Amino acid sequence: MYKSVHNGVPKVLFLLIVVILASMYYYAAYRDFSNPEVVIKDFYNAYFQRDYEKVADNLSVFWGVQFMPQYMFMNPNELIANRPEIEKNMAEFISRVEADNDIPEGLSINVLPQYTKRENNTALVAYEFIENNKPIGTEMALLLKENNRMHILKMIPVEKEQLQQLRDEDLAATEESYKEMLGR
Repeated sequence: MYKSVHNGVPKVLFLLIVVILASMYYYAAYRDFSNPEVVIKDFYNAYFQRDYEKVADNLSVFWGVQFMPQYMFMNPNELIANRPEIEKNMAEFISRVEADNDIPEGLSINVLPQYTKRENNTALVAYEFIENNKPIGTEMALLLKENNRMHILKMIPVEKEQLQQLRDEDLAATEESYKEMLGR
């Protein structure tokens, strides 16, 4: 009449745990744009595919100001508030500049997480360009947080020998300067 209850943990629970952990990892590694390394990967994947709207989405509005004089007299908070318009103009600008630029086949990046430095509002990320499975150059990017999401302000070529300096770099002064600029 009565069905006996099995002692132990249902097997489906183990599967559920694995699915949840895999989902959390996927989100943290590929979709969490507060993670500066994810922003770098997303930026370059979009760039290599010529998706300039997504490229612009990963750039700081402060990057765009240097190429668009119509925004030069806005204060930092106004720039961030006008992000959708600025982002659209950045995408159009990048599209024009990159129209005749050939991107080599087999080009990718490899983020070097051992050199990533991060504060609340700023980050430095180092990465190398890979062509046909061989490193061909190294860069570092400075990222700023705008509306709870990291965006690329500047990309600078670096030599591998300089990466140790990046590891020793203290972002505290950059962090304070950015907070002052935004009045935080």
